[in-house]
Amino acid sequence: MKANDPHSAAPPTDEEVERVVAAGPRGAIALAGIATVIVMAIWFAFYFFAFLPRGIIH
Repeated sequence: MKANDPHSAAPPTDEEVERVVAAGPRGAIALAGIATVIVMAIWFAFYFFAFLPRGIIH
């Protein structure tokens, strides 16, 4: 896109940038938390259904 294109969006104002930054990365933190919970659930399921049925190793 060219810099003088009339259809390009105007750059954000300082107030808009401050508002977005103040909101914080809630979506990224939520996604990371959900992914962590899924990985831990898979690990526990693997542990309970694969390792425990084999019994104690002598």
